[in-house]
Amino acid sequence: MRELCLACAGFALEFIVFYAAGIVLVRILKVKGDCSLTFILGYLVYFAVFELVIVPMTLKWVSLTAAAYIWAGIMALIICAAVICTIKKQRRIRAGQTETCSGIFGSISEIWKNHSVMIILAGAVVLLQCLIVIFYEDTTVDAAYYVGTVSTSVYTDTLGRYNPFNGAIQKAFQARYVFSAYPMHNAVWCRLLGIHPIVQAKQVMSCMNVVTANLIIYQIGKRLFDGNRKKADLMLVFVCVLQLFCGTIYSSGTFFFTRSYEGKAILANIAIPSVLMCAVWYLQEKNSRNVWIILFVTAVSALTFSGSAIIFPIVIAAGMAPAAVMNKRFSGLVYCAVCMLPSALYAAVFFACRIGLLTLAAS
Repeated sequence: MRELCLACAGFALEFIVFYAAGIVLVRILKVKGDCSLTFILGYLVYFAVFELVIVPMTLKWVSLTAAAYIWAGIMALIICAAVICTIKKQRRIRAGQTETCSGIFGSISEIWKNHSVMIILAGAVVLLQCLIVIFYEDTTVDAAYYVGTVSTSVYTDTLGRYNPFNGAIQKAFQARYVFSAYPMHNAVWCRLLGIHPIVQAKQVMSCMNVVTANLIIYQIGKRLFDGNRKKADLMLVFVCVLQLFCGTIYSSGTFFFTRSYEGKAILANIAIPSVLMCAVWYLQEKNSRNVWIILFVTAVSALTFSGSAIIFPIVIAAGMAPAAVMNKRFSGLVYCAVCMLPSALYAAVFFACRIGLLTLAAS
């Protein structure tokens, strides 16, 4: 019962932090969007900032406790900033300087009018997916790593310095793993709330990843269907059915349901679909630079999830370059190149470590 309560509290608190980060980013970029887009942007910018903060701490052998307290301070600042932004927004609403409150958040009647019974069906589908990832037990080598590295970090008060397979301290960090800070996110929350590592990794964040992935699908559908929310809800349902019938271990659907707490699954179901979302967005708003900022944030956050983000330049080229050509905005190709820089930098460091030019000492 204690772990269940901690898991629910952890999910709620992390959801609040992601949404607060989204509020701040939306305020900075002046993006117009609904609550689902705010949450998606918050999720992406959270992990982008987490990557930039935690990786240097890891390389400097900072303790998990110190890192957790520093990150807790950053999260507190984000929440305070979000509260201030919300208060200012409400004041502008009352003064009639911006949209009405119902225009952004929607009253219950407006939500029902926009979604109808489809919102119940979509909600049921998301709940089903959450139950699947909660109760499915995966015992692969990757599963051992994503839980083991959190456990060793929590119980040794370090940031990924111990081998998760045998518990021995490493002489050098593996470049494949050290720059992917996602497991350290779980370790930080375990230290702050006292959640068991396997509960945080396999249940709390698995559900969070499922919710985020579905919101991205919804946003893609909403843009493809010219803002028709009912059709976007239906697309979400159809994508769920499609993923349920993925028949091999190499499909994103199989990773979505069985390994949603692993970096490659997050890359396949959140980071890469976010590029598609940006591509559709860019086709509709060819003069918007916010799309490129969000794409860059996505590229940085992708490194947090998995070293497989080394392929992200190909993803960006496949999604955004054609959109730039179709929009006849060849400056977009330059922005594409800029958004490829995080993965290119990671690739340079990774191969430098592999051929012995660089060693990242862990002890």
